[in-house]
Amino acid sequence: MEKVKYINNLKDLDIEIAKADNKAKISDDQLRQALSEFCYVVDYPLPKDPYSQEYYEAQMQLYLNISGRNKYTIANEHSPFDFEAIKNNPFPYFTKSSNTVGEQLIAQGFLIKTMNLAADSKVVEFGPGWGNTTLHLAQMGYKVTAVDCEESFLNLIRYRTQNLPNQVETLYQDMLDFTSNVKYDAAVFFECFHHCANHLQLLRNLHNIITDEGLIAFAAEPISDFPYPWGLRLDGMSVWSIRKFGWLELGFEPSYFLRTLLMLGWTPKRYRSDISPLANVIIASKSQMYYEPSEITLPPDECRTWATKETDPNLKLRFTHTKSVMTCAQNIDAKFIEFCISNYAPFDIDANINTGDSAQSIRVKKSSEKGLYKISIQKWSGKFTISSKVWKPAQVFHNGDNRELGLGIHYVRFVS
Repeated sequence: MEKVKYINNLKDLDIEIAKADNKAKISDDQLRQALSEFCYVVDYPLPKDPYSQEYYEAQMQLYLNISGRNKYTIANEHSPFDFEAIKNNPFPYFTKSSNTVGEQLIAQGFLIKTMNLAADSKVVEFGPGWGNTTLHLAQMGYKVTAVDCEESFLNLIRYRTQNLPNQVETLYQDMLDFTSNVKYDAAVFFECFHHCANHLQLLRNLHNIITDEGLIAFAAEPISDFPYPWGLRLDGMSVWSIRKFGWLELGFEPSYFLRTLLMLGWTPKRYRSDISPLANVIIASKSQMYYEPSEITLPPDECRTWATKETDPNLKLRFTHTKSVMTCAQNIDAKFIEFCISNYAPFDIDANINTGDSAQSIRVKKSSEKGLYKISIQKWSGKFTISSKVWKPAQVFHNGDNRELGLGIHYVRFVS
C-alpha cells in the first residue's frame, strides 16, 4: 500500500495535479491511482456550530482559496465534453476500466434494489450527469424528471432516452431552484448531493416535492469518516476537481448528516454492501411525527447511547441504555410525546424522560406487554433523553446475552 503524501500549499498541489494529469494520458485507472496517493491538509479554524452562517462562510472561503475562483456560482459546475465523441460511449464506459465500470454498475443496481419503488412511480433525479441512472429508471417505466445545471448533460440524456416509450422530462435548472406542482414518489441523488451549495435549504425544499409516502435516496455520496461535520473534501480526487474545474466537492460526517435529516423532519435508514464502497445508500422518508427507533439509522454518536440493536429483524423495538438520546424534528407542533414501552426486566424500572425544559419520571412495571406513556412538551429541544438503570439478560435468564439493557422502545409519537 502506497504511503499518502500530505500537501499543505497550492504550489505543491499544482505539481501533484500536473503529475496526475500526465498519468491520465496513460489511462483513467492511472489517473485515479495518482490522485489516491496524496491529500491536501490545512490548518484552518472553523466555527463550532456547523449550522451557522459563519461556518458556511468559512467553508466557502476554503473553497475559494483552493479553487482560485473569486466566488462560487452554479456555473462553476460546468462540465464540458465532446458530445459527438461520447454520445454512444459515455462515462463510465469511456474509461475502459473494468473496476470503474463495475463499481458504477454495482452502485446503480444497489440503489434501484434498495429504493424498491412501485411500478410507474414518479421520480425526480437531481444532477443526473451522464444519465446512467436516468436511463435505468426510464427503461423500467418510471416517470422520470431529470434536473441538471449542465445543458450538455441534458442533451446527452435526451439522446440516450429518445427511443424509450416513456419520455424523460429534462429541466435545465439549479437543484435549489426546482419547484413542482407534481409530487414525486422519490428524489434521487447519485453522486450529486455533495455538489449542492446549500444542503440545508435543499432538504427543506424536498418536503414540498415528495409525497407523504415518498422517499429521498442519497446514493454513493461521501458520507463517511470526516474531520469536521461538513465541508470541503481534501482527498486527491476532490482537490483535483476543485482546483482544476472549480467544482464544489463537499463531504459529510455521518452523525452530522443523519442528525440533520432527523432535525429537518426526515427519518433515515442506511444500507450498505461490502461488495463495493459505492454500494452505499441512505433512504430518507418523511417522519410525520412518528419514530420507530429500531427502524432508524441513528447518528453514530447517538447510537452509542443505546443498547446494541436486536439481531432479529422481526423484533421491532430498540432497548435504551443508561442515558439514551434521540434527535427528532425541530419544528414540531405538539403538546405531548407518547412513548410505547416494554420492560423485559424481572423488576420494575424507574426512568426519567427529558424533552427540553420538561422532564418527567415514570415507573415501568415488569412486563413484555406494551404500555403507553405520555409526556408533556415545554420548549421542545429537538431531542429526547431517556435515563434509567440497566440489567443484563445473561445474569437473569442465563441465555448468553451480555448486553446491558434499559427499556424496550417500540415507537415514539408526537400528539397535538
